[in-house]
Amino acid sequence: MKYLLFIFLLISLSGNAQELEVLLDSGVNSKGNHQKYFLKAKEKVKNRKDNVLYLFALHQHYSNLRARDSMLLVEKELIPLLDSSSDKVRKAEVLKRIGYYYETTGLYDQAIQYLLRSLEEILPTKRQDLISDTYSALSQTHRIFHDYDKAIFYGKKAFEAVENDKDTFQTFKANALNIIGAAFSEMNLPDSTLHYFRKVMDFVPPLDSMDVSGTIVNIGYGYLLKGDIEKSRIYNRAGMNLYKNTNNDYAKAAVFINSGMTENAAKNYNEALILLDSGIVYTQKSQYAEMYKWIYDEQAKIHKATGNYAEAITSLENLITIKDSLFAADRAKVAKDLETKFQTALKDQQIKESELELKEKEQRLQRVFIFVILLLIIIGLLVAVHFLNKNRFQKRQEILEKEKEISVKEAYLHAALESQETERKRFAQDLHDGFGQLISALQLSIQQLKMEKEPNGKVNPEERTETILKEMHTEIRNISFNLMPATLIQSGLKEAVMEFSGRINASGFIQIDVDTHGMEQRLTETQEISLYRVIQEWVNNVVKYAEATSIIIQMVRHEDEVSIVIEDDGMGFDASILDNGKGNGWRNIQSRLQRINASWELDTLPDRQGSTFILSLPLPIFPEMILEEKELP
Repeated sequence: MKYLLFIFLLISLSGNAQELEVLLDSGVNSKGNHQKYFLKAKEKVKNRKDNVLYLFALHQHYSNLRARDSMLLVEKELIPLLDSSSDKVRKAEVLKRIGYYYETTGLYDQAIQYLLRSLEEILPTKRQDLISDTYSALSQTHRIFHDYDKAIFYGKKAFEAVENDKDTFQTFKANALNIIGAAFSEMNLPDSTLHYFRKVMDFVPPLDSMDVSGTIVNIGYGYLLKGDIEKSRIYNRAGMNLYKNTNNDYAKAAVFINSGMTENAAKNYNEALILLDSGIVYTQKSQYAEMYKWIYDEQAKIHKATGNYAEAITSLENLITIKDSLFAADRAKVAKDLETKFQTALKDQQIKESELELKEKEQRLQRVFIFVILLLIIIGLLVAVHFLNKNRFQKRQEILEKEKEISVKEAYLHAALESQETERKRFAQDLHDGFGQLISALQLSIQQLKMEKEPNGKVNPEERTETILKEMHTEIRNISFNLMPATLIQSGLKEAVMEFSGRINASGFIQIDVDTHGMEQRLTETQEISLYRVIQEWVNNVVKYAEATSIIIQMVRHEDEVSIVIEDDGMGFDASILDNGKGNGWRNIQSRLQRINASWELDTLPDRQGSTFILSLPLPIFPEMILEEKELP
């Protein structure tokens, strides 16, 4: 039953994790209702792992919105969690998002700082794709920062990270080559620019037109640098057609700016200004400040060429302003304002979340309440069934154990009673046949003495009476020996067995040899009596049934046990007969041996001469324990 509970909980947890991932994916990628999805996802957070997934997705959402204040709010909780779990991949991604934000806002020194930290986290993971992507981000930032040597250096590192995999990571290779080509383009080296951009086209296929759409636009700019206006126009139009149905505002801004620069070079000034105005629109949407620099610089050139010096001055002023904001004192102000915005955003976020939580609180509590009640009912039923089955099983086991115990006791009691009755019958028979006849003979001898008149007639009856008395004494000793040998009580097991063997040897029918080692020290009274009765019973059976001519009894005392071996040269037999027989002899032997915790082993076969009966009696480690037991009543 406990496994059913475990499986039930496992399925519940697995379902919760899947639902959490779906809600987080919807929160990141949906066009609206972001907060609704994230609030529902927050309700599904059950543990530390769920919380990391939730915060990581929320950080990505704020990164997509360029909401640095909200990103800071999430980072305060997310980064310590990533540090404690050694999750370098997610931490590297978080740092790269921060770097990308600073790049888009023109804070390039801070962007480089976070990207280097991201690279430091991702290098130990040996994830080629992520390492290449981070190198590419560093190359892009250095390019925009006009540090072209480092831009080319990191671009080549990005390509080298995935270069050895010929059939994979084609997109990362293309991205690295694009950034290197872009750096050469800004250095006004068209041949090197076109060389790297054309290398990207070698990956088509497997890359499709959308994968290399940025390269197509860049090739157009390369031909512009080379002075080939027509080829530049061809590639610009191709790029425009590829991006017009997408949501990539940054790419659209780049295409319009490139097209404007191409038409300016062709002296189509009005068309160039229209294209640059479109570039401004998409630059505002993308929030990529670097693009303004290209637009205002190109506008100033056009107005100067057309003699519109007032507009040229305005464009130059805008250019100077944007450069100042990108590279001078405004960066410090932006960074300082972020902390203030962070605190404000914290309060605003809390208020919004509280309002939304209050709206759904009643329904959520109701759902939770119903779920808990159902869960408790199910658990209660499972626990009740478990305990009922457990109690039934325990009672059944107890009944079986008791029945087994009773049957064993009854068997032993029956054997003991029958043995006792047999012993009583034998004792009565001995008294009747032996001792009774002797008494009758004695009475006859006494009567004969009374009837004799002559003194010489008294001699024979007296001698006869003395003989009868001696026979009575011998018979009494035999009966007493059979009941309980005095030698066993007074001298111990060794002497009793030797006396028992001597009596049988006196009959002349069979020879018993007794060999003992270390048996001088006495055992407990219970042990000695039990072992003696077992030896007596086994030897009597051998004499009665085995047709043996000799028996060897070996008794050896070791440090931790007494070993007794009884061997005979009689006929072997099937040992199963003992367990299936109707007599009580074998049961008495087992009962006596079990009483003293002794073990036994029987080696005999029907078609083999001779049998061996081995007894092993474990002894306590310390000899004084035997003495203490012997003193017990």
